[in-house]
Amino acid sequence: MAEASSFEPFRRRLFDVLERSKRGDSLSRFLDIFLVCIILANVAASVIETVPVVYERYSYVLSLFDGICVLIFVLEYVGRIWSAPEHPALKDLSAWRARLTHAASPMLVLDLIAISPFFIELIFGADLAVVRILRIIRFYRLARYSPVLATIIGVIAQEWRSLAGSAVLFLGLLLFSGVAMFLAEGAVQPEKLGDVPRAIWWAVVTLSTVGYGDVVPITLPGKMVAGLTMIFGIMFFALPVGIIATSFQQQIRRRDFVVSFAMVARVPLFARLDAAAVARLIGLLTARRASAGDVIITEGEKADAMYFITTGRVEVILPSGPIYLTDGDFFGEMALVAEGQRRSATVIAARSCDLLVLGSRDFQHLAHTNAEIGEAVSEVARQRKGNHGAEEINR
Repeated sequence: MAEASSFEPFRRRLFDVLERSKRGDSLSRFLDIFLVCIILANVAASVIETVPVVYERYSYVLSLFDGICVLIFVLEYVGRIWSAPEHPALKDLSAWRARLTHAASPMLVLDLIAISPFFIELIFGADLAVVRILRIIRFYRLARYSPVLATIIGVIAQEWRSLAGSAVLFLGLLLFSGVAMFLAEGAVQPEKLGDVPRAIWWAVVTLSTVGYGDVVPITLPGKMVAGLTMIFGIMFFALPVGIIATSFQQQIRRRDFVVSFAMVARVPLFARLDAAAVARLIGLLTARRASAGDVIITEGEKADAMYFITTGRVEVILPSGPIYLTDGDFFGEMALVAEGQRRSATVIAARSCDLLVLGSRDFQHLAHTNAEIGEAVSEVARQRKGNHGAEEINR
């Protein structure tokens, strides 16, 4: 157990680097950029090697590069599996069960599929062109680093039943339009619409509003069928587009809420609040970003808000020397407990910061609805005023 516990800090750090990708974590950011570049380069190499001349001349170099990429992907995959017990959603599971659960997640399954072509070729000892093409799947690993792409995939996964229903409706329209055109024009244009499969091809082109123009109706019934098919095609495609657009908007709102929830819950001051209280608090907070060197508050100005540092670092300038605050710290709380209070210190962003701002008026509403948080902030403010003589700091 002692040996296992000695690895926990490293495992936690590995999880933060691979999974959390905090804004201020330079190592995590570098690794994300590096992996994205490796994925893009590997996919590009997989496409280029399908050119016979290129493959004949550079097959060894391309194979060596693919092997290096796969080694990196395998190390990443093993690292994600090994650090899975640090995942907040898997904390209650045993280490191996957490790893198995994480391995079954969609992104880890995609990672496993992405590296499998290399080992298939290695085991079977054959240069299988089809297997090489499967390397293109690695491109979709970018979903992990692209919130928009990940959201689109999530939307499709969430709405697959509705989209499947739309597909059934499309097949019905396709069959109906094809048969109708076959009956209307089959005898007149037997070489183009003389059987149902050919008529269905016409229906596909017309319903999708592509309109190649290779097959056009020449009779009045045929033109009527064509007109209705075009109208139904326009109406049909509005259905899946509407489903995806609505779900996409809901996913964006849900993601913004989750991000805000995680930011607020990470602040120690709110650690004891239940989920409902944190959700109410989110509605009272406003976000603010400060660049390095920006003055956040100035000594002597009227205090009207409290600040929570979600990411970044600020410098509190005091007569005794500067004090630095980082993620999870807060400052300016005297604005909430002493009306008309003046700032006793200047606070400057030491580096780029993401802040949550709680105005004094909003706090009065918060304290009224949640006495526990109001008392907690008041107690901290009293302690700081007595012990430090400067209410703008938190260490």
